[in-house]
Amino acid sequence: MNPAVNDRTAPVVIVGAGPAGLATSWHLRGLGVSHVVLERDAVGATWRSARWDSFSLITPTWSVRLPGRRQTADEGGFLEKQQFVDMLSAYAREADLPVRSGVDVRSLRPDGEGYVLATSEGDWSARVVVIACGGLRLPRVPAGISPPSGVTALHAVDYRSPDRLPPGAVLVVGSAQSGTRISDDLRRAGRRVFLSTGAGGGVPRRHRGRDVFEWLRDTGSLELPTEQAPEPMRRAPQPMVSDADDGRTSALRQLDQNGVTLFGRLTAVRDGRFVFADDLAHNLRAADAQAARFRRQVDQYLQDHPEQRAAPAPPDTDDAAYDGDRAAPTELDAAAEGVSTLLWCTGMRPDTAWLPDDLLDERGTPRHERGVTPLAGVFAVGFPWLTHRASGILYGIGTDAARVAEQARGHLGHRL
Repeated sequence: MNPAVNDRTAPVVIVGAGPAGLATSWHLRGLGVSHVVLERDAVGATWRSARWDSFSLITPTWSVRLPGRRQTADEGGFLEKQQFVDMLSAYAREADLPVRSGVDVRSLRPDGEGYVLATSEGDWSARVVVIACGGLRLPRVPAGISPPSGVTALHAVDYRSPDRLPPGAVLVVGSAQSGTRISDDLRRAGRRVFLSTGAGGGVPRRHRGRDVFEWLRDTGSLELPTEQAPEPMRRAPQPMVSDADDGRTSALRQLDQNGVTLFGRLTAVRDGRFVFADDLAHNLRAADAQAARFRRQVDQYLQDHPEQRAAPAPPDTDDAAYDGDRAAPTELDAAAEGVSTLLWCTGMRPDTAWLPDDLLDERGTPRHERGVTPLAGVFAVGFPWLTHRASGILYGIGTDAARVAEQARGHLGHRL
């Protein structure tokens, strides 16, 4: 442990040993700032325990930009869940980062010039606290909707594999990242799948011969500052895109073609029936519109930068046709259709109950300006749109971590 960390006292305490916490620790170590990382479970715990068995990153391996990570020559594929967990563990071990596992942080309160963190191993004192517990940790489930009798309900964080669900059909609610990917996982296993869609959009996995993340990087979209992004963009779920088959488009129309039955938004459960809004056509158009906007942005970028090389614009062969004029069902009889499981894929929220209520916004996210919270010496890192579009993903976490580490050192006044 750092020489200035003893008797549960440290200049800086980082809460959370996920990618954001580890990246911040790496930068603090480089600055010579003594600190400790407190982790309730183990390094990368959310990735270990809150992702399904076949989960892989949707971002190519080259985009995992942890500071100091050694990259290999071929990083165009997608890391499987265990591969990524192993990478995080090796990263923390090889950098000798001061992680204390099995320490549950339960509250934070001001104390003189610093703070006291009540934990499962007793109180910790620090002058600076970095909130790095992640923005996607606890399940978010709509209130007021309970499944019919005989139907098991669970959230995506508890889903592991098709063979661990009760026999029968599955209703998946939510059509962003988790919903579309889990629907495909179930469909590939031979399950009958019903998918309740939302208005979230998607982007093609590849366009003009290149991966979507290459285009987002090269066009500067990943660096879009938070203050320049409209609020609907900042609040929108991550668009649909897949890691499967070495990267392909994961679209509602493709799922429909592959046998997944699509519905509109789930609104109620009544007399053993799931009831849906008549908005499927709208949701499909919204998804198409986002994909079309992305393609236009890339094509415009290529016109403005003729030095960039790209394949000619091909037909979108991975987009399936869908008859938008056909009647969309608005009810699903659970018993008649053999639905045994209701699977909520309705998003996750931060695990921030340990923070003071007045530090949190209505979504449970720490209030901040570019990672600086209203509490002097308390900083946040790893949350979506912290400073820019990539703040909440592995491509951009390191940039914010470097800034927070410098701010922490500045708050300490170099008295380390």
